[in-house]
Amino acid sequence: MTVLFYFKGATKGKPPVPPEQFYELAVKQVEALIDYKKRGKILAGGIKAGGKGSYAIWDVDSIEELHELISQMPMFPFSKIKIVPLIAYEHALESTKQMVASKK
Repeated sequence: MTVLFYFKGATKGKPPVPPEQFYELAVKQVEALIDYKKRGKILAGGIKAGGKGSYAIWDVDSIEELHELISQMPMFPFSKIKIVPLIAYEHALESTKQMVASKK
């Protein structure tokens, strides 16, 4: 069973590296995200249009796997990250149906 997570990442403040190095890391970051998507670890995502930050829906086996993948990304040391666990619609529907049935 896989677990879904909403991910929001953005750089925190000004990175302590020269701009050229920062942009090289940014390219490597996007390449890593594309690789995760090709591997099926990211279902959908992208970079905020007209701004900074990355958003994704991750499909992983555990929070530990998610942490491992995220912490290997090039921009991780400079990022502020928000993670929200998600319940698949199908599971939420089944849970709601069970709750309704128990109230009868």
